[in-house]
Amino acid sequence: MKLKVFSPLSETLGFKEKEIRLSKKVRVKDIPELAKVKLEDYVLSLNRVKVVSSDTEVGDEDELWILPPIDGG
Repeated sequence: MKLKVFSPLSETLGFKEKEIRLSKKVRVKDIPELAKVKLEDYVLSLNRVKVVSSDTEVGDEDELWILPPIDGG
């Protein structure tokens, strides 16, 4: 799967984009690279179309974006 993160999280994790190999579907919150991330503080977008929760299952063919909170003004 492709994992893409945006600032400031990209600075914290040390990458903007990363390919992760998954042998089976896993919940977003169970992805090891995200273990230290408080996911409820971010917007999670699956395959560029759907906003999902950290309990959503993802597979090897998916693309997950983790974006900073969106604030209107």
